[in-house]
Amino acid sequence: MKTILSFILLFVSLHTFSQTKKLEVTNNQTGKSILFEESQRVKVTTVKRQKLVGTLTFENAESIAVNGVPVPIDNINSIKYFPKKGRTLKNIILGTGIGLVAGSGVAAAFGNGTAFSLFAAGAGTTVVGGLIGNGNKTYIKQRSTFKIIE
Repeated sequence: MKTILSFILLFVSLHTFSQTKKLEVTNNQTGKSILFEESQRVKVTTVKRQKLVGTLTFENAESIAVNGVPVPIDNINSIKYFPKKGRTLKNIILGTGIGLVAGSGVAAAFGNGTAFSLFAAGAGTTVVGGLIGNGNKTYIKQRSTFKIIE
């Protein structure tokens, strides 16, 4: 019984303390580096301008996969962290702004005096919605070096 428990403890500790693969992106000029871990949601653009959005996994030492689509490291043109929740907030604010602009058109058609106020509020909300969610930096191949580390 003691040996069985020790083997179970050994396998659990190996799994817990095992090294995980990460994608290291190093800025060529400053030397700063950032790590992308497995199962993060990313947006990858390849050299052939194919855009892939999804969870990051590692295939081997020379390639990654985004939603099961393999991408060699040499084929990555840009990569960026792409969370799902930020896009939801952005879409809600954009939808509200566009709704206000459309409402101003309806109010102007009926000769209502609040059409300009609705248009101004809708235009401002749409611009704010367009600017939200762009806080994550895109790392480009010309300025960065990509490498898988363990």
